[in-house]
Parts: sequence; structure tokens; C-alpha cells
Amino acid sequence: MNDRQGIADLDLQTIAALTGMPKIKNLVNPKNPTEMSERVIVTFKPIPKNYPDTQISAYRERLRNSLLSNGVNVIPWEDATTEDGSYGAFSKLMGLRSVRRKVNAVIDVKKKLSLFRWLLSKVAENIYRIVRKDSLSVSSILKISGWADDFTVGYLQDPYNTQVITIMSLDPEFENQDTTYERKISIGLKNLIANMSEIVIGVSHSKFGITNMNLSDSIYTHDQLDDFVLYSLIPKIYAPIKPPVLTRFSVSEYDPKEFEYAKKLSALGADLKSTDLFPAGSKFSDAIKRLSHRDVANKILDGRTGVSYGFIALAEPPGYDGDKYIDESMWNSLQEIPGYNPDEVRAASNDRWYVKTLLGDETVYQQIPDIWIVTSRSGCDKTNLNPDSDIVRIGLVKGKLHLEIPRGVDLGRKDIRPSFDTYVILSQALSSALYAPYLIEKEMSILHFHGYPDPCWFRMSEHHAGARNPSLPCGTVEAALLNYSAVYETATKNGSDIKLLCLVESDHGVNVLGPDREYLVQRLLAGSSEGHILLGGKYLPMLKQQSVASQ
Repeated sequence: MNDRQGIADLDLQTIAALTGMPKIKNLVNPKNPTEMSERVIVTFKPIPKNYPDTQISAYRERLRNSLLSNGVNVIPWEDATTEDGSYGAFSKLMGLRSVRRKVNAVIDVKKKLSLFRWLLSKVAENIYRIVRKDSLSVSSILKISGWADDFTVGYLQDPYNTQVITIMSLDPEFENQDTTYERKISIGLKNLIANMSEIVIGVSHSKFGITNMNLSDSIYTHDQLDDFVLYSLIPKIYAPIKPPVLTRFSVSEYDPKEFEYAKKLSALGADLKSTDLFPAGSKFSDAIKRLSHRDVANKILDGRTGVSYGFIALAEPPGYDGDKYIDESMWNSLQEIPGYNPDEVRAASNDRWYVKTLLGDETVYQQIPDIWIVTSRSGCDKTNLNPDSDIVRIGLVKGKLHLEIPRGVDLGRKDIRPSFDTYVILSQALSSALYAPYLIEKEMSILHFHGYPDPCWFRMSEHHAGARNPSLPCGTVEAALLNYSAVYETATKNGSDIKLLCLVESDHGVNVLGPDREYLVQRLLAGSSEGHILLGGKYLPMLKQQSVASQ
């Protein structure tokens, strides 16, 4: 393994470039959250005088100390903000300050809305309805409608870069282990929306829980605070959820009626319905009452109109042209590719790219295939896919992203968007093609849901990996790198003895990969019916414990 990077046999930048991810300078090792903490700047918004909830105040102070001890740069509110002159003298009267762009997160506490603030917010919302237009930016919307609220998001210079974390009382129903996952997420979404926050931390006398747009329901005891901060909170602050934007794709159309994999994926979704692992999603229009808040969510999430639980995808057989494998002498004759490390990636005379890989102790020079995947679009019902509108085809060809939408569908509908997990899906497929080709050579199913299996569910030749990785959100380069690494490590350890591979993402869920669709469906149905696979985080601690024990 490459000791310098510690995740696979290739450089991090090479993996990111090959899988079409946006270029990031000085990528951190995503397995090492201390590297992330050194780059994170956080501030705490001052709490009101005589703030009544001493339990939250005490947790807030412990959280600050834990962030500091883990290497995070926690700066005073005065240094993190500047006077906001957007509204002239009114800014001074309201005490408005803007949080500087360099700040990665603002940590606030939930406050009761005063009658005065409530009346002002009504006035501001009515003004927004009058002047509203599609061309308004997030900052403009917040300036028009958010000045009257005490929502921290209204103070941000850059709401795309700075996340809001709100600490509040933990709902007893959310804390109750008998509460269903769907109910917990309903509570979590309500709290995220009510506080206009990317992350909400609920606190009780003995426990605390975290919810973000990954729709997690993780609960911790107070003595787990430092582990939570290092492996869960810091990664979420460092790498906020960012859906892939359409401008990164070359967009075209395909005809789902004449494409077998679209039909196969639709049938797969129907077969998975009985597992109850893919419940219906939530529309923002149902959960967010204020028009201005819905518009902010719509802008930040690149037109997505709601959230859904997981995705399903089918990776088509990888595409090759010419020799799949070459020897060292042929490798030495290949050309360098601008922007790529010539020790790792080179081009043949027919413009096919080759990569130098390490399979066990053997160095293998192999062609980088074209990757094409049919996947459920963001926000749809995964168990009732309409091939004419719910299935998109994403491609990865020499580091470039492609998106094919069903013929006749208007991109202006806004809900025709690739999954938040697009980079993760592509990294899983490419890593499988390079290191575990038996998983994908005919086709490979990828099933992602927001739950975990009991470790006892796994049979021979069924493996899980990644449970102890930092909790990196969907849509991030770092999460994709971890999934690439998990496939590589499992293949290196187990060779071709992989019938099912479960890639664990803490505070998010699992990705179940395999070459046999029917087998995966049968295994998920059995696990769900027997109670060995559940939505929510019940089995995640057990998977973590088993991962530690096996190391």
C-alpha cells in the first residue's frame, strides 16, 4: 500500500482526477481526521444573556474544549465577523454582523422567537414575495427575507462555505431506541429546517444526537464526545455536502425504451420494495413553509426539490478498446498525459489511458476503462422507477463526466439531477474495475440505503469495510476516496473471494455491491425480514467494534 497516502496504491490527486472529481489543492488523507481539523476554522455565536438552558450551555462549553483539544482553530466571534452595513443605520440598530468567508462553521444555540422578531419576519417574508425572482442569489434572498430573523444563516458572507450548527434539546422521541427511523428523520428534518441549519446537535442529560442532510440518527453518550468530534463532527465541517452540479457534465440524451439496463434497474427497484429499506422521500414544499427558505434550499442544492433515502444503480460492463493489460516494456513506451503523474497514468498511441496498479505484491499495467452506470435520479421513489423520467445514465471517460437523461425530459424541470452520491458511485465502479474486476465485468449492482446490517448477517465470501472511517457526507470528494479505498483494500485482502461487498459510511448508511442482482435482493430481503438489517444506526457501533477487533 502507498504509505504516503495510506488509502490505495495511487496518489489521492490521481484517484480524484480519474474519477472526475473537482480539483482540490492539497487533498487531505480522508482516513486521518486530524489533517482535517488543522484546516477547520470554527466560531461560536454568543449566547443571549441569562440563557436559561444550563444543560445546553454546559455542552456548548465541553464541545468548544473538545474542538480545541482536537486541533480545530476556534476563533472569537469578534474575529470571525465584521459589521454588516447592508441596511445602513438599521444594521447597527439590529446589531447585524457578517461571518467572514474563511469561517467553516458557526455554532449557535436554539433560541425562542420573540413576538417582536416574529412580527418582523412576517413583514420581511411579505416583502420577499413581492420582489421575488429566479435570478436572486442565496445571499440576496437572505438579505431581503432574513434580516428580521435571528437565524445564523442570515449573517453569513458565504452560505456555500460556512455551515450553521445549532445545539438544542434532544427530542425524547428521537432519543428513544424504539422510535422508527422514518419518524426520527421526520423529527430531524423538522429541526434542520426550523433552525435553517446544516447540522443540528440535540442534547439530553445523558446523551446527544446529530442530524444533517445525510439523514443520520446517530446517538452518543457524553463520554464519547471526543471521538464524536474527531470522527463525526470535524469531517462534516471540513467537507460539507455538495451535490454534483450540472456544469461539470457533458449532457446528452438516451432512449430508455431501447436500453436494457434502464429496464433492469426499474425491475431491481420493484424487487427491493419488500425490503422496506428504501422509503419514500420528503419534498421541501411539504416540510419548509416559508417561500424564501424553500428558495434558499433550492439554490444551495442545485435545483433539487427534496431529499430521498439512498439510491440504486447498475454499473454496465467496463468499456475497453485494445489490450486490457500490457507489460512493463510497453508501459515504458507510453506517452505522458498533461496534469497526471507519469509514474501512475500514461496514454497509448490509440489515446487509451493506462494505469500502474498494485494487486497484492504484483505490479499490473492495465487500461482505464470507460465507466457507464444507470442510476436512480436524485429525489425519486427508488422502488417505483419510471424509466422515462427517473433513471439517468452517468459516464466516466478519461476523467470526464457525462450525463445522459431520458429522451424528451426537460432539464428545466429541476428534479432531473444525478444522485448526491455520484462521485461515490463512480469511484466504486472504477475501483472495482481495476482491483476486483469479477465484481463488475458482467454488471454490478450498487444499493445504498440509510441503515446497517448486524455483523452476524454476513456469510462466507461476504465482506464489509469502512466502519471506522471518518463520517464524511455524501457528495464529497473525500467520501468518494474512502469508497475507492475500501474496494481496493477488500480486494487486496480477499482476492477474488467476494460475493457481496458492504461499504460502510458512518452517519450515512451502507453501499452493497455485487455482480448478482438476484442474490443481493434475496440477501437484503432475508436480512430485513429477520431484523438483521435495519434503517438507522442501531448496528453501526457493532460494525465498528468488529472492524477494530479484526485489525
